[in-house]
Amino acid sequence: MHHREALEPIVDFVRGVGISVEYGEGARGGFLPGVNIRDGVIHVDPDTLVGSGDVLHEAGHIAVVPRRYWPRLGRDIQADLEALVAEETADGGTADPQLVAAVRMGEFMSQAWSYAVARHLSVSQEAIFFRGSYQFHEYEGLHPMLAWLERGTHFGPLALAQAGMTGFSGLLDHMGNNGLPPFPHMTRWSID
Repeated sequence: MHHREALEPIVDFVRGVGISVEYGEGARGGFLPGVNIRDGVIHVDPDTLVGSGDVLHEAGHIAVVPRRYWPRLGRDIQADLEALVAEETADGGTADPQLVAAVRMGEFMSQAWSYAVARHLSVSQEAIFFRGSYQFHEYEGLHPMLAWLERGTHFGPLALAQAGMTGFSGLLDHMGNNGLPPFPHMTRWSID
């Protein structure tokens, strides 16, 4: 596992945000090896987990969704979120804007959220952005996702700022001013 030493601090942090984490066989069949989501609970198998940051990334997907929906999230969060939006918009209803943002920008938000957590915990960014993560196997220097976050050109911080979790930053800081300290400082770690 990449950065095994980061697993326990990550799990402790995720639990502190209110996201349940359990170790064991529930991790089988997940979107990523060694980690699975069932009814909003993250299941982890350290023996098959590729990187400790994968737990953090999956937690980020949950954290950017309003808490009341967490029990309805499973292995394929994107499909679950799209089903929730369809359910809310049936018969002319209006979907929760935070839910819609998670459908549209959830992957980017989770990457940026994970980056901010790693900075907060003083965990190596390579625990999240390791060779092969996010399907990047061949590159020189920084992992491309990490490079975009470091340069301020990644769209995740913008979406987190629009959700009121952090302030606007980077090349997109002109997109608004919500009065919050700029990313990667987070004023809240989940959407209630």
